[in-house]
Amino acid sequence: MSFPPVHYRVVGQDDYMLDITLNSSGDYRIDCGDHTSHKPRQDRLDEARRAELLRLLDDLGAPREHPAPPGAAGFMAELTVGDPPDQRYYRFWEGALDEEPDLRALVRALEVI
Repeated sequence: MSFPPVHYRVVGQDDYMLDITLNSSGDYRIDCGDHTSHKPRQDRLDEARRAELLRLLDDLGAPREHPAPPGAAGFMAELTVGDPPDQRYYRFWEGALDEEPDLRALVRALEVI
């Protein structure tokens, strides 16, 4: 089972960063950090997790942006799905995920890999 490549990146406060890259074969790499450095994790998704992510990707609506409200600092996220010319790009403040259940479901599934 293959699906489009996915790249999710969020930059928070106090040097927090999460970067998840997933290729169409199900191989992933997760880089994260905050005040300390964390060694990147790499592995391959099992079939059940790949099927779940494929379902969530299929349910994902059209790209839309949600800028951070005035005064909010950090936690801007970018999600890229697929390869050009069919690539979809989402840029959003993580606080807006409550307004976007399809996007929230995919982000939460990526965060628990």
